[in-house]
Amino acid sequence: MMKQRKIGGSDVLSSVFGVGCNKLLDPSNPDMVKTANDALDLGMNQFDCADAYGGGLAEEFLGQVVQSRRNEAVIVSKFGVVSSTDAQTRMLDTSPSYVRQACERSLQRLRTDHIDLYYQHRMNPSVPIEDTVGAMAELVVAGKIRAIGLCNTTPDFIRRAHAVYPLAAVQMEYSLMAREVEAEILPLCRELGITFVAYGPLTYAFLTGAVRSKADLPQGDMFRHRQSRFEDDNIGHNIQMLETLTAIGAEVGATPTQVALAWCLYRPFDVLPIPGSTKPHHLHENAAAAAVALNADHVAELDNAFAYGAAKGDGAGALTPTN
Repeated sequence: MMKQRKIGGSDVLSSVFGVGCNKLLDPSNPDMVKTANDALDLGMNQFDCADAYGGGLAEEFLGQVVQSRRNEAVIVSKFGVVSSTDAQTRMLDTSPSYVRQACERSLQRLRTDHIDLYYQHRMNPSVPIEDTVGAMAELVVAGKIRAIGLCNTTPDFIRRAHAVYPLAAVQMEYSLMAREVEAEILPLCRELGITFVAYGPLTYAFLTGAVRSKADLPQGDMFRHRQSRFEDDNIGHNIQMLETLTAIGAEVGATPTQVALAWCLYRPFDVLPIPGSTKPHHLHENAAAAAVALNADHVAELDNAFAYGAAKGDGAGALTPTN
């Protein structure tokens, strides 16, 4: 069984890797159902979703598939991203009244009486963060959520929110290819005792070696097509960095995927990666990364090969409100 640790100062115990659920949307898909159940069998208990994922389908999937094993699962969700009537435009609503409404709807879709970790999905300058976190704190008191967090945020928002109610987690993109948060966010989380949850720890399959050119991306995958790091002029440069992953993997008996995930656990910060999986074999490969033993030389070599600024192109952080 995978090791567990507390999320921040809360009493929520999560496995050292979680499961990103933005594509776990179809309870009639046998691979997706097996992925969720295999995760629990392996002790990979954190399921990270949001009410914006599939317009609520990710929550409905978990509500149906994980319901019989609810006591084994750490259910995580997010609020604040609102679809407009044309289904193409997204708005933000983090007002206290909306926080309460969104939580009730998520609880219904998830078929549970509480959410273990509840995030504000995006910064919203139109609503004071103190008001939003105050409403989230009321949900903790009411027993509807156990811990709170912020996604895609700033040091100022983190400090202001934490002063209202202790944050258990901050979630942002982080990987060998996306290290911007090391400058301010990660040190601040360490200072305040907040767990940093890393989405995109495999840079959306790039670090697995599965994407060698833009042609390898499905035509309908607009999320990655809009990221300049997947443009051919940039990907040709970035792909050379993968040689270090492959070489270290050969030394320790691991795949590049597993080395990239293991690196997250060897940071001088409390980092909890949540790679996404819809196929059981990918999930098992990800889970096995928890047993990969990197040494200080391996970590230093990776830090050097993937130094901040070494990769070309922009990432996902500012592209869409549905990360």
